[in-house]
Amino acid sequence: MIFDHPEFDNHHRVTFVRDEASGLRAINAIHNTRSVGAGGGIRFRSYNNDSEALTDALRLSSAMTYKLVLSGLPHGGAKTVIIGDPATQKTPELLKAYGRYVDSLDGLYTCAPDVGITTEDMDTIGEVCRFVLGKSDQGGNTCVPTALGVFNGLRAVSNHVFKSENLKGLRVAVQGACGVGAQLAEHLAEAGAEIFIADINSTAAEAVAAKTGAKVVGTDEILFADADILSPNALGAIFDDKSIARLNVKAICGGANNQLAKPEDGNRLKDRGIAWAPDYLVSAGGAIAAGAMAGVITEADAQTKIDNIYQTTQEILARAVTDHVSSDVAGTAFAKELLAKEK
Repeated sequence: MIFDHPEFDNHHRVTFVRDEASGLRAINAIHNTRSVGAGGGIRFRSYNNDSEALTDALRLSSAMTYKLVLSGLPHGGAKTVIIGDPATQKTPELLKAYGRYVDSLDGLYTCAPDVGITTEDMDTIGEVCRFVLGKSDQGGNTCVPTALGVFNGLRAVSNHVFKSENLKGLRVAVQGACGVGAQLAEHLAEAGAEIFIADINSTAAEAVAAKTGAKVVGTDEILFADADILSPNALGAIFDDKSIARLNVKAICGGANNQLAKPEDGNRLKDRGIAWAPDYLVSAGGAIAAGAMAGVITEADAQTKIDNIYQTTQEILARAVTDHVSSDVAGTAFAKELLAKEK
């Protein structure tokens, strides 16, 4: 049963979406609608099984609520996972089939791009759906503001751990050289950091290295690089008991969603003395920019909220120390406090 699922967090609605003609198989999880409905990205990727896809949708949607609450946005969180290989199974017919489903919700859920979905895909969905963000005529890909938010989080983590927000000379290992990772590397280069970078797309990694002076390392090395800060900006569930035991950094701050394989992995990081900036906070720049696209906030408000990621990261890391809990526990507790005040 969905209600017994370990990742079920009093979700408002979970829908399994199927269109036989196009081959669409998707799960839409709406965690919370708050005052103006729910918002969240569409993730198109292969899963080992349907249970894994459901887990991803439930976790991502609840994390999205916390992201939006901590960012000061009025939406609740949601997420869609489309099950399949986007390289071979993504078609205009499939995207439009999903778009018609979203449109049928009449504003309960507004969709945006995530892993495996491009600006052009959102344009296609937008042909049949009114509730779409991330289209080319709205500003397109949100990786630029997302990377800026992660950079603000990195500065906060540096101040918390190394007592200075100045990143000059710090060694930062960046996992992911496309989208957010590439943009983040530029910020780090401008700040004078020493950058290590890796991506399964070696061409992308080499391009970032040529532009920023980063050192390219293997994808099997990047998580365990001898660095000061690790910044994961690819897929999630990378920190578990085995990987955490091998980490060689003092802090972690990146834009990848759901970095912890299990909630208890936050405690494992705490026990190792590694400061972790909650991914659902520092990756919020794209969601904030989407709020401006939707007209919920102004461009000036969006910039202020992205800047505030620095202060909120500081607050959560300080709460974790004071309360002797992991920063994941401190972050979700803070978000739930804010939700409770709304009620």
